[in-house]
Amino acid sequence: MNDERAKTTLAEHDVKQLRDAVAVANVPTLLMVLVQLTGELSWLAEDYRPTRARGLEDNDTGGLADEVQEQIRDAAFEAILAWREGQPPALLDASDELIIEMMTICMGEVVPLDYAPIIKEEIELAHRRAVGQAPAPGHRFDTPRHIGEHGGHGPDMPPAAMTALIIGAGVSGLGAAAHLDQVGIAYTIVDKGENVGGVWQENRYPGCGVDTPSHLYTFSFAPNDWKHYFALRDEIAAYIEGLADDFGIRPRIRFRTEALSADYSEETQRWTVQLRTPDGAIEEVSADLLITAVGAFNKPKMPNVKGAEKFKGAAAHTARWPKEEIELAGKRVAVIGNGASAMQVVPEIAKTVEKLFVFTRSSQWAVPFEKFRKEIPQGVRYLLDTVPYYYAWYRLRLGWAYNDKIHPSLQKDPTWPHPERSLNSINDGHRQFFTRHIVHELGDRQDLLDDVLPTYPPYGKRILLDNGWFRTLAMPHVELINTGVKEITEKGLIAGDGREIEVDVIIYATGFDVVHFLAPMEVRGRAGQALHDVWDGDDARAYLGAMVPGFPNFFCLYGPNTQFGHGGSLITVLERQIQYVMDVIDYMRVARLGAIEVKEEVFTNYNERVDAAHENMVWTHPGMDTYYRNSKGRVVVNNPFKIVDYWHMTRNMDSTEFVTEPDVRAAAPTS
Repeated sequence: MNDERAKTTLAEHDVKQLRDAVAVANVPTLLMVLVQLTGELSWLAEDYRPTRARGLEDNDTGGLADEVQEQIRDAAFEAILAWREGQPPALLDASDELIIEMMTICMGEVVPLDYAPIIKEEIELAHRRAVGQAPAPGHRFDTPRHIGEHGGHGPDMPPAAMTALIIGAGVSGLGAAAHLDQVGIAYTIVDKGENVGGVWQENRYPGCGVDTPSHLYTFSFAPNDWKHYFALRDEIAAYIEGLADDFGIRPRIRFRTEALSADYSEETQRWTVQLRTPDGAIEEVSADLLITAVGAFNKPKMPNVKGAEKFKGAAAHTARWPKEEIELAGKRVAVIGNGASAMQVVPEIAKTVEKLFVFTRSSQWAVPFEKFRKEIPQGVRYLLDTVPYYYAWYRLRLGWAYNDKIHPSLQKDPTWPHPERSLNSINDGHRQFFTRHIVHELGDRQDLLDDVLPTYPPYGKRILLDNGWFRTLAMPHVELINTGVKEITEKGLIAGDGREIEVDVIIYATGFDVVHFLAPMEVRGRAGQALHDVWDGDDARAYLGAMVPGFPNFFCLYGPNTQFGHGGSLITVLERQIQYVMDVIDYMRVARLGAIEVKEEVFTNYNERVDAAHENMVWTHPGMDTYYRNSKGRVVVNNPFKIVDYWHMTRNMDSTEFVTEPDVRAAAPTS
């Protein structure tokens, strides 16, 4: 790809800004930018190789001596300056082997060769942005397998016109809308809320934020100038609202409109959806394509505790936090739960409450991360915004650290002598590292260690990022009660050990019902077959988490087995899923099909592979009890594969995996 930018000379102010930015940049990232721009492979020599990062740290110095860091910074400054003044990058088309060598050196650990296409796609995005050719939603740099199978549509055979209905205006719904718009498919979004954002509109509790690095929680086609390494709720909501506005999606959203049911007609090959409008009226709309984008973390799960309705004080679930806020300063507050939302809300409210009681029944592993609540330096933001190659390599580093790097530690080793505490030697190493962190955080409150140190293997439940949880539990005005809640009274709670505790506020941080996908909406496919009957209530299954036989032209984003419990960014996974769905839809348009659905044997084989992989993983380890599993013990939330495997699975749609029908409208006689 040619770099056709005009040669320019940077103003003195811009040169100083660049110099200051490089001075605070991440050295391993700069090193890769330096190689990319200059093509000088001598920078990959042993003397310049960063060390392996510990845990989830960014390893900003690369573990290199100060003088080596300065060499890299000085050379990177000159290379970026030359590029900014018009010098094209020297390394535009590296081989798979070289790109993997660069990534391996960048991370200080071996990165497998099958990651090369992912890395090269991110670098290609950087090249295109650098020359002002940033791809729109739906970009791809290879050719889908199905293109050409039907000779293309050509000038005399335009792609068939289609309409789509998207249910949900959260991240996945907006992503789907942006892609549909790019190929000219008319769509409408319905959402029961009053604004875009889904889970980020419903979750407003103190301390609410993302536990994925901000730059991974970002669509590849919509980079953002993040202010924090890990954004809090307001910054994330602003990004999502910006997507709706920047891509012209908002005018096509019907807010305060709930989808009650959806029925497929074999005669018309269309879906009819029953809606409840803002005024309570029932309305029916039809579309060729039905895309559900309702998410999983939208149905709060309340604890089965007697007497909750009796409590006279203020009470709220974290996912239904009132907009008028709850007065917490100087109050006696009880928090029930210790999952992800509790780990965020407890350290935040402990700053102002008079007394805080934390009720738990189990303990949680939590990972230290150095960038919690830290603002991104202005210089780093400048580089991320103006140097696409820095943005690309920074995202690639985050992607490896937070993705498949830990996948091997989740596999059961049948020869491992300590299955009661860990799965294998790597997993046991994580246990030791996390344990040392907990011990350190508790300080002189080691009396709490037995109550907070998990007895199950690391990653057996959703791994959490430590927002100061253990330090907070050690505070003198915070009390951990690990016997759970027996009953709730007018004035407070009765603990499992019989203690009566009076409080002013109860916060339920008890998670979500994530196993009943799409409920309470009813979806009926061929012959009126109900999807929830096919799924037997809480046993949801789908091909690639998106398609179910018997339900033509139906796509479920963030469906069953699409959450990667070992890390990764939900947006990255959604983007792959959306891209795959768009390939299926494009195939329909090119072939002028009226109906398409995945074959039963393809669906069955995929889900058998999912279940077989889970049998060897931590979430089916004896004694594990997690929201990932349904009432039958099956893991329905997590995907067991490596993210790179899912990337390859969704890279190209294979038309032989689908049952199709011609478009009945094309065959219908005209008057």
